Amino acid sequence: MNYLFYLIIFFILYIIIKKKYLFRFKNLLYPFIFIVLIILIVLYPKNSIDAALRGIDVWFFTVLPSLLPFFIISEITIQLGFVNFIGTLISPLMRPLFNIPGEGAFVFAMSITSGYPVGAKLISKLRLENKISQIEAQRLASFASTSGPLFIIGAVSIGMFNNERLGFLLILSHYLGSITLGLIFRFFKYNVKGHQISIDYKKNLKHSYNNLLKDKNIGNIMSDAMQDAMNTILIIGGFIIFYSVVIESLNSLNIVYYIMKSLENIGVFIEENIIKGFLFGIIEITNGAKILSQSIESNSLHIYVLVSILIGWSGISIHSQALSFFSKIDINNKIYIFSKLMHGLLAGAFTLILYNPIMTKSISVFNYSYKIKNSSNYFRNFFDHIYISFKIILFILFLLTISSLISSILYNIYKAILKGPK
Repeated sequence: MNYLFYLIIFFILYIIIKKKYLFRFKNLLYPFIFIVLIILIVLYPKNSIDAALRGIDVWFFTVLPSLLPFFIISEITIQLGFVNFIGTLISPLMRPLFNIPGEGAFVFAMSITSGYPVGAKLISKLRLENKISQIEAQRLASFASTSGPLFIIGAVSIGMFNNERLGFLLILSHYLGSITLGLIFRFFKYNVKGHQISIDYKKNLKHSYNNLLKDKNIGNIMSDAMQDAMNTILIIGGFIIFYSVVIESLNSLNIVYYIMKSLENIGVFIEENIIKGFLFGIIEITNGAKILSQSIESNSLHIYVLVSILIGWSGISIHSQALSFFSKIDINNKIYIFSKLMHGLLAGAFTLILYNPIMTKSISVFNYSYKIKNSSNYFRNFFDHIYISFKIILFILFLLTISSLISSILYNIYKAILKGPK
């Protein structure tokens, strides 16, 4: 088995060096991966079934109740014209900062509170309805696809690392990395004019307000929202189950062991859980973060940096979910993947910078404890997730309304100052 591993590595390197075979290799890559995966499922059926069941458990009892309310209400608010109205109000703030329309504020707010892949879903929806241009969708996708605070604080920092201050460090690093990325990508194709119906702020505001008051068939809107939300949540469930099986299949190949031995042969000694956690985290962040938390050096800075990078990167599983939405629009997938890599690196850099100011303080950051899910309370947890999700989204809508009104007032004051006294 050891020789087979090195033979595969040698074959891949040979193909890369011999560029004339590279194109053929690319065409055969995906069929080869799926054939190997099928063989591993046949050879290790029990492991694959157990992994699939774990994926179903995570999807049904955690992901579905957490994300379904966000999908339903966000779809309803878009169809009613509320998002367009809020977007018009807050556009004076979003345009100079991120060079995107005001609707981007709604997408970003939903993303940072609900987590993956709500941002990608909403960006696709706005682009399909031609509310944002292709360039604006690309800019928005670079920073409005983030993890949620419940995952970072509850699942990772407290549930896995048992360290509440780590949650504040990871959240701050993650969102600072996202905002920094948004400020960088505002210059992406800067000379290309964005989606702008009119430069007249009052005219746009009146148009969106009138559209908000138009008679709409609420029955059809709710029916379409439910159907669209359920289709989306089923797609996400499929990806979660699939990548759970993929990780278990890689684990059965003992790939981590061979990588560790290869590094040892050249004098590099790294703990197995660190290699395993980071490798699996590149594919799926929950499994990766869990394994890293079980390493001997779990409370060290470099482990925190690796976890921060993985959360910013978000994992191939999340990328697959996001790209399933982006496949419907004209976004450049390679640029999106590159932006997620940059997000991971920026988040890791901010973790390095903020580690001493945050982690060396003796104060308590969060005044609650994370309760590990008990199998006897599955359905109670299910409805608790739904209740919390609805409360969060209603708070977001309220906060966006207030902030957009403040933005509109400040814009009018700014315009009045520029005009000066008559």
